[in-house]
Amino acid sequence: MVLLLSKIDFIKVADAKDISPSQMKEVEVDGQKIIIANINGKYYAIGSICTHEGGPLADGTLSGYEVECPWHGSKFDLRTGQVTNPPANEPEPAYELKVEGTQILIKKQGDRNAPEIELTLLEKIKVDDTDVTSFRFSKKGYEQKKGEVEEVQDINKALLDYKAGQFAFFDIGGVYNDSKGPIRHFTISSSPTEDFIMLTTRIRDSPYKQRLVTLEEGAKVKIRGPQGEFVLHEDDYSKTVIFLSGGIGVTPFRSMIKYATDMQLPLKIIMFDSNRNKENILFKKEFDDWSYINNNLKIIYTISEKNPQQGKLTSPLSLTETSDWKGEYGRIDKAMILKYVDDKTLKDSLFYICGPPPMIKAMESLIQKELEIPKERIKVEEFTGY
Repeated sequence: MVLLLSKIDFIKVADAKDISPSQMKEVEVDGQKIIIANINGKYYAIGSICTHEGGPLADGTLSGYEVECPWHGSKFDLRTGQVTNPPANEPEPAYELKVEGTQILIKKQGDRNAPEIELTLLEKIKVDDTDVTSFRFSKKGYEQKKGEVEEVQDINKALLDYKAGQFAFFDIGGVYNDSKGPIRHFTISSSPTEDFIMLTTRIRDSPYKQRLVTLEEGAKVKIRGPQGEFVLHEDDYSKTVIFLSGGIGVTPFRSMIKYATDMQLPLKIIMFDSNRNKENILFKKEFDDWSYINNNLKIIYTISEKNPQQGKLTSPLSLTETSDWKGEYGRIDKAMILKYVDDKTLKDSLFYICGPPPMIKAMESLIQKELEIPKERIKVEEFTGY
């Protein structure tokens, strides 16, 4: 089951004109103090009481997407509530927020008192010739309640029926001296229709990632969530969705595509998946298999490495004639999109973009300026690469 949000779930808390760019405002909803921040015209909301020793984040300082507590210097990511600098080690609750006209409306998305679910690691799947690993966890978990442990048979129910594309917080334990804290949030790359919970990430040198990759099968981790608005629309499946993916940013699209395929949704999906080379195309076999059984799914792969026949990047529209690569070369651009999307479809499509910040910026410019798609038909999720 997928949770549906009704309009009454949202409460007006402020006027957009009252929060200038790079400014914050504290509001209160159901007794909870929340800060709303305006970052480059986009609004974000997290709890305003520092999880370290209760410092007032509303009196702190903003830098990019981070807010710094004025008491002890803890920092939090305004997009997710994630701790980015100690001494705090617990994230802030994040809140779903939307703007209607000049009104800012908010709905609680996270709860610091929400139960943590303990999951068991089933297997690790390393992608050959890359630094990417997937971690699959059993859906059977254990919920911590008032000092007692209660077995939870259906983890979907415990996780509030997460939607394809949402993320959750993973506490793997044993993480020390990590500048971004001991807990990370990851997209749930599995679909709600699958019998496991999966995260997929690049393994870096951070203490958290090094601890994660050493986990053995049978290890226990704690998960809390879900959160996030980067999910499939639910009101009108007549609108085509166009996914623009860069590298590890494909993870929410795996969840969405698998869900749409399993549920046989009458939803046309076109995905442009950009990677450095063919070895770094994640989930390609699964995507190809799902394309075979889902007539509404089309995936265009493109790689940015040089065409070996020409010795330089080719036009995005050219196809290599070599037998081992049949996809596109070059970055996603207007010509590539128009090659696969006709004008009629383009005018009524919804765009989803996920990838590293430079790719996000380039794609937003492409869609809004070159393709003349209004901003309200674009959804964005950034992967900062921590």
